[in-house]
Amino acid sequence: MNGKYRLLILQLYTWVATVMFGGVLFDMLYANLLKNVIGSAASEVIFSDISDTLLLTSFIMAIIALGAIISSWRSAPVRNMLIASIVVFLFEFFGPISLSFFKELSAPSWIRLFPSGVASILAYIGLYKYYR
Repeated sequence: MNGKYRLLILQLYTWVATVMFGGVLFDMLYANLLKNVIGSAASEVIFSDISDTLLLTSFIMAIIALGAIISSWRSAPVRNMLIASIVVFLFEFFGPISLSFFKELSAPSWIRLFPSGVASILAYIGLYKYYR
């Protein structure tokens, strides 16, 4: 594969990871603001639309992550950062399901923000290591 295409896929993955982090942050802020403004019936419809958009973005991110990992397979540091990034990101989905004590915490939405942020940072580190 040409070096330009590898770089493009890595940049695209980093961009999508960052957009996903922003989407989760926006979802958290939006949810907190809407709880006070509108009723629960209308807010559930809006939250459903937002979660569908985040799931679609997550699916796109997973496909692009696989492409980025495959395209950077020869460079171990880059490959390891990208694999770590996607594993941390997947914790956002499977962590609260497997660990029931997250539901008892007062701020479970912050638990969603942390893996997205770490995944985005790891993707940037992988992109930086590719440049070097």
